[in-house]
Amino acid sequence: MAAEKKKRKKWLIAVIALVVVAGLAAGAWFFFLKPPDAQAMRQRTFTAAAEKGDQTLTVSVSGALSPKNRADLNFSVSGEVNKVYVKVGDVVKKGDKLARVGSSDLENAVELAEANLKAAKADYTEAKSSGTSASKTAASARVDSAQASLDKAEENLENATLKATIAGTVAEVNVEVGDQVGSSGSGGGSSSMGSTSTSTAQVVVIATSEWKLEGTITAADLASVSAGQTAQVTTDSSDEPMAGTVASVGIVATSSSDGTATFPVVVELDGEHPELFSGTNADAVITVAEYKDVLTVPTAAVTTVNGTSQVTLAGDAGEVREVTVGRVFGNATEITSGLEEGEEVVVTQIFGESSGEGGPVMMGGGMFGGGGVVVERGGGSRGGGGAPGGGNGPQFSEPNR
Repeated sequence: MAAEKKKRKKWLIAVIALVVVAGLAAGAWFFFLKPPDAQAMRQRTFTAAAEKGDQTLTVSVSGALSPKNRADLNFSVSGEVNKVYVKVGDVVKKGDKLARVGSSDLENAVELAEANLKAAKADYTEAKSSGTSASKTAASARVDSAQASLDKAEENLENATLKATIAGTVAEVNVEVGDQVGSSGSGGGSSSMGSTSTSTAQVVVIATSEWKLEGTITAADLASVSAGQTAQVTTDSSDEPMAGTVASVGIVATSSSDGTATFPVVVELDGEHPELFSGTNADAVITVAEYKDVLTVPTAAVTTVNGTSQVTLAGDAGEVREVTVGRVFGNATEITSGLEEGEEVVVTQIFGESSGEGGPVMMGGGMFGGGGVVVERGGGSRGGGGAPGGGNGPQFSEPNR
């Protein structure tokens, strides 16, 4: 009886093993022998009419916000700091006191300069009454020199107090009571307008209502971007785009970590935005060109065969027609000849399942790197919208066939 049970158990194990092997073989056939398109691809076909409308070309810029007006302030006289009037976050008006150095030496210099001027004037009075022409000239020159010395001494005494040169908020205070400061050689407390987030200035004041975005563009977009162009600026915290204007475009390139040459671009935001903060990451979409009444079809409707662009007309015949394409506006491509407004074309979108990215990959036709392929993941999209020759879209080159 025991032998029979043992035999039956071996038979059951053999059957289970056979089933497992068969399942693995079927899985291998499904994965390796099933065509890749059937495994991971699906497509959607629909028709769309050739339409006329206004189109724009844009260039995207990423960077950080900084205040449009910023004053980096330093003492222009030497001495020991004996008073600091402000701290970070204080709001100041133009002319408000920020810090002060001891002024006793500067006061003494003013008194000495006043005495020298008084003596020079006395010498000049005497020379006028009894001196020669040469002595009068020399005495007059001494008066002028003494007056200049007094003016400088009084200026230095005034500059013993560092004052705000703009209205705004104190962003940095890099000086304390007891510090020794040296002359920077600039009167009135040296003031420079900067854009960096940190500095060696003793006090930094920024105007927190007016802002600019400092970013970069590539060499491909350099010819398309110029001062005066309009832009839309967004941040992670902004609900609506903020209008801006390109203020400057640099022509001296810097190299990024991957060796790509980039050029600096400054976009100034229109109006006042007191809710923004310095250093916030921001993006700008610059309108580099606008076109009226452009005939376009969906970019995915255009295919390229042997260097010739073509579309498939809607209808039972499925006529393939050669067309001439122009600019690419993201997901729309300009048709300069071969189609009339209102004619319908077939649009085929092929979706490939992504590998762990959270959404499908949609591939279409198109040319010029401007959106012939659109990658969609998690409901978003990327592609198109580049300036002529810029190609901000993904770099897929194989068209639909």
